[in-house]
Amino acid sequence: MHALNQPISNPNQQQGDMMAMQQPPTQFNRPQMNPAFMPPTQPSAFQRSTQPNIPQNPLQPPQSNPALIRPPNDLSQQISNLSLNQPQNRASPSFYNSQSLNQPPNLSHPTLIRPPSTGPISQPQMGFNQQQTPISQLLQPSSLNQPPQAQMGFSQPPQLGQPTQQNYGINQQPTIGPPLMNYPPQQTNLGQPLQPSMGLGQPPSQPLSMPYQSTQPQMPGIPNQPPISGMPSQYSGPRPMGGMNQPPQMGGMNQPPPMGGINQPPQMGGYPQAMMRPPLPGQQFNQPGYGAPQPQQPMYDQQSQSSQKMDMDQIPNPIEVMEANNSKFGGQYFETNESGKMPPLILTNFVCKDMGNCNPSFIRSTMYSIPSNTDLLKQSKLPIVLSLTPFAELKKEEREPPVSDLGELGPVRCKRCKAYMSPFMQFIDNGKKFQCVFCEDVTQVPQEYFNHLDHMGKRVDTYERAELCCGSYEFVATKDYCRNQTLPQTPAFIFMIDVSINSVRSGLLHVLCPYIKNVILPNLPRDLQNPLTNNQSESDIKIGFVTYDKELHFYNLKSSLAAPQMMIVSDIEEVFVPILNGFLVKLSESRSVIENLLDSLPSMFQENKETELVFGPVIEAGIEALKSAGLAGKLFVFHTNLPNCLAPGQLKMRDDKKLLGTDKEKVLLSPQNDYYAQLGKKCVENGCSVDLFLMPNQYCDLATLSDLTRKTSGQIYKYDFFMADSHGERLCEDLKFAIESTVAFDAVMKVRTSTGIKPVDYLGNFSMYGNDIELAGVNRQTSLAVELKHEDKLNENSKVYIQAALLYTSLSGQRRIRVHNLSLNVCNQYSQMYSSCELDCLINYMAKLACRSITISTPKSIRDNLISQVSHILATYRKSCTNSPAKGQFILPETLKLLPVFSNSLLKSDAISGSQSVTTDERSYLMYRLMSMDIKSTFCYFYPRLLPVHDLDSSTELPSPVRCIYERIKDDGIYLLENGLVMYLWIGSNVSQNLIQNLFGVSAVQQLNVEKAKILEIDTQISTNLRSIIKIINDQRKSHLKLIVLRQGDSLEFFFKNYLVEDKGIAQNNLSYVEYLYHLHREIKTILS
Repeated sequence: MHALNQPISNPNQQQGDMMAMQQPPTQFNRPQMNPAFMPPTQPSAFQRSTQPNIPQNPLQPPQSNPALIRPPNDLSQQISNLSLNQPQNRASPSFYNSQSLNQPPNLSHPTLIRPPSTGPISQPQMGFNQQQTPISQLLQPSSLNQPPQAQMGFSQPPQLGQPTQQNYGINQQPTIGPPLMNYPPQQTNLGQPLQPSMGLGQPPSQPLSMPYQSTQPQMPGIPNQPPISGMPSQYSGPRPMGGMNQPPQMGGMNQPPPMGGINQPPQMGGYPQAMMRPPLPGQQFNQPGYGAPQPQQPMYDQQSQSSQKMDMDQIPNPIEVMEANNSKFGGQYFETNESGKMPPLILTNFVCKDMGNCNPSFIRSTMYSIPSNTDLLKQSKLPIVLSLTPFAELKKEEREPPVSDLGELGPVRCKRCKAYMSPFMQFIDNGKKFQCVFCEDVTQVPQEYFNHLDHMGKRVDTYERAELCCGSYEFVATKDYCRNQTLPQTPAFIFMIDVSINSVRSGLLHVLCPYIKNVILPNLPRDLQNPLTNNQSESDIKIGFVTYDKELHFYNLKSSLAAPQMMIVSDIEEVFVPILNGFLVKLSESRSVIENLLDSLPSMFQENKETELVFGPVIEAGIEALKSAGLAGKLFVFHTNLPNCLAPGQLKMRDDKKLLGTDKEKVLLSPQNDYYAQLGKKCVENGCSVDLFLMPNQYCDLATLSDLTRKTSGQIYKYDFFMADSHGERLCEDLKFAIESTVAFDAVMKVRTSTGIKPVDYLGNFSMYGNDIELAGVNRQTSLAVELKHEDKLNENSKVYIQAALLYTSLSGQRRIRVHNLSLNVCNQYSQMYSSCELDCLINYMAKLACRSITISTPKSIRDNLISQVSHILATYRKSCTNSPAKGQFILPETLKLLPVFSNSLLKSDAISGSQSVTTDERSYLMYRLMSMDIKSTFCYFYPRLLPVHDLDSSTELPSPVRCIYERIKDDGIYLLENGLVMYLWIGSNVSQNLIQNLFGVSAVQQLNVEKAKILEIDTQISTNLRSIIKIINDQRKSHLKLIVLRQGDSLEFFFKNYLVEDKGIAQNNLSYVEYLYHLHREIKTILS
């Protein structure tokens, strides 16, 4: 072996081909890149010695893989009793515009969609235990202009057994105590009741015309308001539950709608309390003269389609719902002191106040009132699913879960089910015992943990211990929770870089090495929750480097060396690490040696012409390095193409794009062997996670390679036809985000529920060991879905308790347990179940379930199953929650009013649709990303954000988005579209010369070279604001999105239009939003008949 700059005499190296680099380190000078980036033609500046050298300290024989150590008591979860409230109604109503209607709308009834009609208007149909009111009486003053009123809450939570002061005829249980921090008092506006539904019957024949003016009844407590011309789309509050004892009544044309009684349940969640009035489920529009659609005309008369379309403003859309929800709840505090309390929408900018249930950023549920038996679920096809993001990034106003250190005692747990202490545990026998809410067993309180109870039966130290008053918290683990009963050390990062000819030609080393040296290493993440390390100036994370082509090159970075040593291992059948001391080092100890290596690497391999490439042995080397050092860690692998070298993990070319979209595509999208799945399992056993940065210029069989990252809970970043000058910035920023978001290693998660319900299925990128979820690495975006099912009937007066506990190693090497608690209500009626549904979580689950089915089912079967599920969900609501006999009505539940637009977008997405417009590797990549997305990411992916950026002011906020419809785009405007994975900048054909000049430096749109277009970094308002918007989006997505510039009429506009999800899209069998509504309506009528 030789040092990089001088020979080193060392005759005792272990057997294996190891060679030395005798080239001195060179100063980095980045060459000018050209699109081809052809390799240099000059001879290699370095020689490799093929004579094996023997190290002074022979390597020890490989150790057997240690078994995954479990804590002596299984990870558990506990929750104590929250306050009893009736199921909350989550409402996000929208309503239709009509110039002939001049009264302000009453937003109090479920959404119902209908096409234009010329027929007379009949009386609205009533729902479950509700009364009817004619449409002339449905127009009420909007709540948006009413004075704010205090929301239900507690300045000091009541003690156990003590009734709350608010009383609506329902027995309420006390809430969990105050938080560990002070918050200002919360106020909100009173919400109005929901809007009446509209009928969706047969295809329209002419536009809607409603030439009348409705009277406006006066609501108690709300003054009369003058008529308002037009009906602007706004959002009101949630729908209150109707009086359960009121018989249905037919409302007269001149009667005001009846008001709810005093016995109606209080509103819950982040929504303001609505007027106590029974909701009206539907409104029927008679439609004479319509016949059934002909087979060749699946939606409506094709001749009148272009001129007589349904008004898009009449149907629910995400933009109005999101904006209205954010205008009502944005900036407000959401207190988690009530069981089954529904949070605001996922994109609403609210601040969570942890008061016994965890922050909804950590756990969301598809429903917050669980049916007492399975009958309601079987009929409706609604699933009970939890979406878990254990380390979700919180807002700056919110606090991270506090850490509780109980010393040698360790966490207090139930002796039977092993659930952890939580705010819901019931202390009995003067505090000497506690009763578990999961298994109802009684456990003796350890003497070290004992404390007295007050006169209400609560511990006197309740608000001094996080686990007794917070929904999320952490315990410092003892040796019993560690591998081999040994406390872990600080984890390690290993950078493994492909240096084959494709990598050299792309300029990868020239952009990557300087960035690691100047940006990554000085900003390695630190554990801010460990008081022993949060004040350190530098991270203690250890660093290692490996380069490879058909051989592996290891680098000795020992601080005592003047320059790094390179050792080459060519025996790739049985890979070993030739360096025992010096491969993994701390930056603070070996900074100069590491910087010397990074300066030398670009020139060291600039003449490399090697075309053969390995991949499997590279990962095996990383595992052995971490294993021999006794560390958990993460491998950051930068790889270019298909592993074609004769070695373990070699893959064959098998791409056949013609199979995509056919029944045989599942073969192409499944791994061609199980080598990488087994390798991933080996990684998990050793606490090793893998992030793959892939830069292919041809097919690389990502369906097989992704098995490795899937098992290890890693991420994949993909850059097709990578070139340093065009893709280098994206690569570097993605690497920065990947390192900054990494927070946990060697993790095991357990989800526990109270009796009567249990976890049955898990969706995401991870490994399973029995009922434990193994996550070799966890970042801020790591998310998974857990489906729950009944195993017994639930008591209607009980609660459903959920606890998710994650055992992990922190960035500082501290073993900790993060616990999240959630309690849900129990119901026995469809109306209560539907009013507690959470669409954001439901779509996330549907997407992951469909994605997993791709490798075991056919595209048609997946599509049919999804449409069938959506149809049954809506048909059951139509049948069970409304009393309308008319089949021409299409009634949507308020909480699921956006289900059609999102499910249609899911069906049309490139990850699910099976279209041949994407490559095989791209399809596999999208499937992988979809399986790892959290709720916020799936929301944006299935309804992209379309921002008009041609009229930006000096504000730093993002402009208001517009609907994803091509007709809404102006040809004299510029629009930015992003879906979390890609970003398009669309430029209209009639954009002003001034805008184009200030953005790109050209005088006309036609002169713009879209392939090389970049936004000028000049001090103009449009340029500064647009660059600021792009940065904000990248920060939100924790990724540097690829920006594609296109002009109206360009060929690339074909792909841009595919993201306008309310339109039909590019595939022939796709449906537009309106067409899909008609299709669902026919399916629902078939089910009901």
